[in-house]
Amino acid sequence: MFQTSRQSGASRARRTPVQILPHELLEKIFDIGARLPPPVDEEYPHRPLFSKMPYFLPYAIMLSQVCIRWRETVVQMPVVWSFIHLTRSLESHRRLRSNLGRSLDWLSTYLARSGNFPLHITLDTTRLPVDSTLSLINPHSTRWSTFTLFVSHVGSLPPVLPSLVRTRVPRLQCLSITSDIYREGIVCYDPLVPFFVTGTPQLTTIRLMGVYIAWNALPLANLQNLELRFTSRWPNFNQLQDMFDSSPILERLVIHDDIASILRHVGQPLTKPMVELGRLKHLEIQVFRNRDERADIVGLLGLFSLPILQVLVIKAVNLDEWIAITENYDLPVGAFPASGHAVSGRRGHHSVRRLPRSFPFLSTLTVTSALAAARAGRS
Repeated sequence: MFQTSRQSGASRARRTPVQILPHELLEKIFDIGARLPPPVDEEYPHRPLFSKMPYFLPYAIMLSQVCIRWRETVVQMPVVWSFIHLTRSLESHRRLRSNLGRSLDWLSTYLARSGNFPLHITLDTTRLPVDSTLSLINPHSTRWSTFTLFVSHVGSLPPVLPSLVRTRVPRLQCLSITSDIYREGIVCYDPLVPFFVTGTPQLTTIRLMGVYIAWNALPLANLQNLELRFTSRWPNFNQLQDMFDSSPILERLVIHDDIASILRHVGQPLTKPMVELGRLKHLEIQVFRNRDERADIVGLLGLFSLPILQVLVIKAVNLDEWIAITENYDLPVGAFPASGHAVSGRRGHHSVRRLPRSFPFLSTLTVTSALAAARAGRS
């Protein structure tokens, strides 16, 4: 008996910290891991965003193969199985082509073990045939909560979107379309059809990266959050106004793009009419420079009327560009980070004289210099 106790104590002593984690904490870690986005290249758009990334086994299956305890824990967590990233290795893509039986043999397990939980779908169309893959997940489309579509570039959208026209997504809250390659000159000449036309009553957020969808067409309406990053081509002013008129409750807008290109496409009339964003509270602008040209952020801000703006974030801006902004909107010059790091301020930290064109409800101002952005890109 004494020997048995000694052996038991030695066994406990050899247990690793991971093995003695409380069950609730282990579940929390698994849950956080399931919600992490797929790995992407931070050098985008100078390099492909995701196609060069290594292939990993599906997350929940990978966890379940570690040990018996992890397997028992994961199997009892439907939420972990509800995050479904549909892709495969490049080798499998070349070898199997349309043979999805071997590429996605794990999908039925995910769908069964996710129970009735909302589904978070990521579909990589660069490695999987669209129609065949959608035929496997469309029967469960009424459970989709988020849908992320990976495409090669904006020109590959026209053959993909028709497959989503009649897909029923009554619970969809967030839609993302992400391009692997963004390059000036890659455009789409074919019309982009409206999709999800059966209705998206819960859709509040759209994120576009390296692509665009048909302006002022379904599902680009009634949004609360809109992110436009490297969208390759903006609509003209009238189309832009119609688009934002379709989302009168928009509260958050993110623009990360070549501002000179935006202004050329929009072509604001000489009378300087503005697009009314009457409910917008949060505006984030990040400058992308195709060349070393000056970013006319004042011109971009001048496209919009922002009567209740509360949070303004401007990233990768040069000092002369920031001075032009302060002269037009009477924001504090001192908000520009002399050290190259971001500076945030709340109303009251700076003595600001308000002008009619200023933002009377602005409470938070964050400015990041172009120098800081360049340093981050090199690190």
